[in-house]
Amino acid sequence: MKRIVVLLMLAACFCGCDILLSTTGGSTLGSMSQTELGKAVKELLQVSADNSLAKLGVNNGFYQNNEVKIPFPPALKKVEDKLKQVGFTNQVNQFTEKLNRSAEDAASGVKEIFKTAITQMTINDALGIIMGNEDAATQYMRKTTTAAITSKVSSVVAKSNEKIKLASYWTPLANKYNTVMMLTGGAQVNTDLTQYVTEKAVEGIFKTMAKEEKVIRTKTSARTTSLLQRVFGGSSTSTSSGSSSGSTATKSGTSTTTSGGKVNSGSSSGSSTSGSGSTVIKKN
Repeated sequence: MKRIVVLLMLAACFCGCDILLSTTGGSTLGSMSQTELGKAVKELLQVSADNSLAKLGVNNGFYQNNEVKIPFPPALKKVEDKLKQVGFTNQVNQFTEKLNRSAEDAASGVKEIFKTAITQMTINDALGIIMGNEDAATQYMRKTTTAAITSKVSSVVAKSNEKIKLASYWTPLANKYNTVMMLTGGAQVNTDLTQYVTEKAVEGIFKTMAKEEKVIRTKTSARTTSLLQRVFGGSSTSTSSGSSSGSTATKSGTSTTTSGGKVNSGSSSGSSTSGSGSTVIKKN
C-alpha cells in the first residue's frame, strides 16, 4: 500500500512539473538540483522585495501611487466630509499627505526583516513556491514576516508621526469636528493614527511585492539573474547543431542548450520543442 502511495505522489509531482515547465516559458527545472532551486526562489523573493521597497520607501512612493495610497481613514469618512463642508479641504489633504509620508519612511526600514526570512527558507518552502500560484513567494513572506514587519513598521510610523508632527495636522481637524458634533449632539472622534498607518503600510508592501513577483514570473525582461532565467525561462540563447532562430528540437544522442538551460536528450520520444528562444521539457 505504501508503495502505491509513493508512486502516486511521484506521478503527481512529475505531472505538476510538466505543467509548471509549460507555463514558465521553458525552464529547466528537471535538470536543476534542489540547492539550485532553493537559491533561485531566494533570488525571486529578494528581487521582488528589493523592487517593492525601492518603489515605496521614497518620497511619494505611497502618496502618488493610487494602488497603495493611504486615504483619510475610511472609518472617519464622515469627519472628512464634514470638515470639507466647513472649509477645511486643504487641511484634510495635507493630513492625508502626512499619513503617506509616515508609510514611506516605514517601507524603507523593513529590508533586513525580509532578508532574514529569505535566509531561513527551507528547500520544501522553495519547492512549494515554485509549484505555487503567481504570488506564492509573497504569501510565504506574508506568513513568515507579518508579525515582525508590523512591529517594525509601527515603531517607525510612531517616530515618523512625531517627526513630521502629524498630530499638529490631525488635532485641529479632530477638534474642529468635535466642536461641530458638540453643537449638533453627534458623537466625537478619536483614532489611533499609528495603528491605521501601520496596517495600511504593511498591506501596501505585500500588495506591491505580489505585483513585482508576478512581473518576474511572467516577463522575461524582469528575470535579472541566470538562475531566475533557468527556472522561469530566459532571453539569452546558446545554439548548437539542430537548432535555428532560437528554437530547439532535440534528437537522439544530441544535447542543446538554450534559454540559459540544458535540454536533456537521448531519444526522439523524449525530445523537447520550443520557439522564440525558450525550451519546454516533457518527462517520459
